[in-house]
This record gives sequence, structure tokens and C-alpha cells, in this order.
Amino acid sequence: MQTRLNWLLMACAAAGLIFTGYKEMHSKPQPHAVDSATCTPAAIKSIDSITERAIHAAKCAERAK
Repeated sequence: MQTRLNWLLMACAAAGLIFTGYKEMHSKPQPHAVDSATCTPAAIKSIDSITERAIHAAKCAERAK
């Protein structure tokens, strides 16, 4: 029973990773304005795309230097 549950959980995790990867591969990152209002943690967390969020966070960190 435990083995069957482990396989089910692993299949769900794999499906989630495949879905997220497919979604990220087929979308172009949209540019976001970098200013003090959009560099707050809440504003960065509100960006849906993982790639866009990473790019925006890097630009905010570069701006803070």
C-alpha cells in the first residue's frame, strides 16, 4: 500500500513539473518597469511567471547596488 501511494505522489509531482516546464518554455517574458514601487517583495511575488519574476528580481538587485 505504501509503495502504491509513493508511486502516485511521484506521478503527481512529475506531472506538475512537466506542466510548469511546458508553460515556461512556451511563453515570452514580459518586461516590467524597475522602480522603487515595483521592487518591493510583494510586487515581485505578484508576478505569475517564474522566469519574469527571476529577471525582475535580478534587475531590482542590480538597481540597488
